[in-house]
Amino acid sequence: MRKTIFIIIAIAVVLAGFIFALNMNIIPKNQNGPYDNFIICLKASGIKFYGDYTKLESLRQMSLFDDSLSTLENSGVYIECNKYGPNPKVNKCQEANVKMYPSWEIKEIKYEGILGLNRLEELSGCKREN
Repeated sequence: MRKTIFIIIAIAVVLAGFIFALNMNIIPKNQNGPYDNFIICLKASGIKFYGDYTKLESLRQMSLFDDSLSTLENSGVYIECNKYGPNPKVNKCQEANVKMYPSWEIKEIKYEGILGLNRLEELSGCKREN
């Protein structure tokens, strides 16, 4: 009997600690970013975004994706061209003959420089949710 009460109390304490940690944002919640579905559509369309994390223009381009940046980076749409960057794919950048960052490859046409989200919608046919 005493052992059962101890186990129940231990489970209650662990559960309370877990709930507390979630509410205090100690454990991150799995939240979607505002452009996740847009990025998924870009990926399905075969669109590539070549960037270099040390270039200001690439960082500005990435900042347009707000809280969906991790989705962009993990989707395969974003390709890091700096060999010292996170998850670099230098050979893909060389194969695509990328000379400027950011560069986009959309429907086999290369676009150099920052593209706004409205322009990406026009070129890709993908729509952002409002």
